[in-house]
Amino acid sequence: MDNLNLCYKIKKAAVKALLYEVAVTPKPGLVDRSNNGSHNDMDIFTFIDSALALESYFFDCAKIVFENEDEGYHQVFLMLRDRGKKADQDMFSATGGINTHKGAIFSLGLLSAAAAFSYRNEKSFCYKSICNYVGKLTDTIFDLDFQDRQAENQTCGLAYYHSHGITGIRGEVKYGLPTITNHAYPYLVQLIENGVNLNDAAVNVLLKIIINCNDTNLLSRGGFEGIDYAKQMAGETLEAGGVLNKDGMSKLHKMDGEFIRKRLSPGGSADLLSCTLMLFFLDGYGDSKPGDVDQF
Repeated sequence: MDNLNLCYKIKKAAVKALLYEVAVTPKPGLVDRSNNGSHNDMDIFTFIDSALALESYFFDCAKIVFENEDEGYHQVFLMLRDRGKKADQDMFSATGGINTHKGAIFSLGLLSAAAAFSYRNEKSFCYKSICNYVGKLTDTIFDLDFQDRQAENQTCGLAYYHSHGITGIRGEVKYGLPTITNHAYPYLVQLIENGVNLNDAAVNVLLKIIINCNDTNLLSRGGFEGIDYAKQMAGETLEAGGVLNKDGMSKLHKMDGEFIRKRLSPGGSADLLSCTLMLFFLDGYGDSKPGDVDQF
């Protein structure tokens, strides 16, 4: 496969992951086909518009890798960051100023570049290889983002790092997305191989992610009490079976209602679900069957 077609393949997997993620239902506190979760300013169509506006961005992230074979990982990361700023503008233009995918622009952009590295160097889209390259690309991210404690306009993630040492998504990418490699991806494959459709598998994978990551979106909305509450509810719901049986489904709907009431939104976990789906599509599972995202 030539580089142009590889860029198209990677772009398709990224956009497909974003579209599938928003369609997966039910997702507690998040926009899905059932409701708008804890968000008053966006719906499923806002997310669709945003995802489609990012097609060229994911293509370019892969293209940057293929066109700069002599550059090191740090320099490529800086190029990706510059391209990501334009992607932010494209997102806001498509959504009328609403932040639908800022976190996904960061994480899936890195995955797009890492997938290009993996195929260029190893002729592989293996999820472990791709996540390893994400770590290589972001090895210096702490130095870039965390060195200035007095920086103005800090993101929520930076603020929580400075106050409590929580690294959030930056820690995830620097260490090769351990929540995905150790938990989300193996669990997704296990569920699919056991005959669970992709919608239902993705719902339970989201619960698994909430339990195993420190979601700074939850922290920003509910503080440490909110994230502990979310982890507890996700654990109880998954233990009951999640979306796969009546008891788990009842707990899942209760969880959704409680998240909406408390204005909790696990947006960082949703981004990691999108990443998991993108890896799933690249790693030999791209041709899903009709009805994969169906009942809820």
